[in-house]
Amino acid sequence: MDLYIYSKDLVMLGAVDMFTSFIFTKNYHKAGRFELHLSANEKNLDLFKRGNIIYKDSETVGYIETIKLTINKEGKEMMTCVGKALIGYLGQRINWGRIDYNGSTEILMRELIEDSAINPSNPDRKIHNLILGGLQAYNDTINYQNSYGNILDCLENISNTSGLGFRNVLDISEKKVIFETYKGIDRTIGNGLIAPCIFSRDFENILEQEYFESINNYKNTALIAGTGEDEERRTTEIEEGQGLDRHELFVDARDINDQKEVNDEFVDITDNEYLPLLIQRGREKLAEYKQIETFDSKVDLNANKIYKEDFDLGDIVTVVDEKWGLQVDTRITEVTEVYEEKGFDIRVVFGNNIPTLIDKLRQVIN
Repeated sequence: MDLYIYSKDLVMLGAVDMFTSFIFTKNYHKAGRFELHLSANEKNLDLFKRGNIIYKDSETVGYIETIKLTINKEGKEMMTCVGKALIGYLGQRINWGRIDYNGSTEILMRELIEDSAINPSNPDRKIHNLILGGLQAYNDTINYQNSYGNILDCLENISNTSGLGFRNVLDISEKKVIFETYKGIDRTIGNGLIAPCIFSRDFENILEQEYFESINNYKNTALIAGTGEDEERRTTEIEEGQGLDRHELFVDARDINDQKEVNDEFVDITDNEYLPLLIQRGREKLAEYKQIETFDSKVDLNANKIYKEDFDLGDIVTVVDEKWGLQVDTRITEVTEVYEEKGFDIRVVFGNNIPTLIDKLRQVIN
C-alpha cells in the first residue's frame, strides 16, 4: 500500500510504501487522528515535515502535527508521525464575534466554516483550497448562540446534540479540501427498510469484544441559567428521571446574550427566543456527561459483514451478545483502521466511548 505525501498547499512531494504501521482513527463526532511508524532514513526525513499531508484516500487523509525520532535497542533509527484528520484544520479558527442562529443545523455548520475559513472578512483567516460540499438538505433544526468559540468545538457540540456527522475530504485531482455533513444509515434490526447489520460472536463476525457501561460521569437533568442576577436571572431546565434515576447539573450560560440588534438598536429578546438558546446550551453540556455504554470490538473482516458496504462510520447497527444478555441498537462512533506489513485490520467502537482525560478537562474548563 502506498501513502502519498503532499505539502499544505497540496503539492505532491512523494510517496512511501515501506512503513511499520499506519493507524488511522475516524470519529463521527470529532476530528479523527493518525499515527505512522516508519524508518528515519534520509528520504523519510525529507518527506515528513510538520504540516505536510499524508494521503491514502479521500477520507483517510490527515496532516502531521508531531514528529518523534528515536533509536531503538538494536540501533535502528525510527520516526513516528502523529496528526489529525483534515477536519482538524478548523480547530485553528474561532468564531470571531457572536453568532445568533435559528434554523437548519446543517446550514449553521456550513456558515461557521464559510465565515471563519472560506470567506472571512479578514483575508488572513482564509484557509486556501477549503470549500463547502453539496447541501444535503437535512431537516434538523437548532436555536444557537455562540461568542468567540473554537470552530471545531462548536461543530463537535452541534454534532453531539443533533446526530449529524461532519468531515473534510480531499479531492486530490481538483486540489480541494471539501467540508461535508453526513448521516449514518439506520441498519438496526427494526429499521424496516433495509437489511439489518448485526454484530455478534454468535454470528462469528466479532473476534474480540469488550463491553463497558458506567454512570460515573452521567447527568440527565440540567438547570441552565442565563443573564440576570439572583431572582431576576433567566433560567430554564432540561429534566429527566426521578429519585435516584435523576442526575442533576448546573449550566452557567451567562454568556448567552439576551439582546438583539433591531434598526441599529439593541432590544431585549423574549423568552420564546431566549430560552431555546439556553436549552441548546444545556443539551451540549449534557452530551458531555452521557451514560457510557460501549462495545469496543475487533470485527472479523472475513465474516459476513463487509466494511464500507454493510457498515460504516456513523451507521446505527444492532450488537447482540446472548451469553451476556445484551442487545443494543447503537451508532458506530469510531473506526480505527490499522495498516501493517501483516495486513489490514479494523477496530470498531459502538456507542458512547469513555471520556478521555482531555474530555474531562474540557468539562471542568467549560
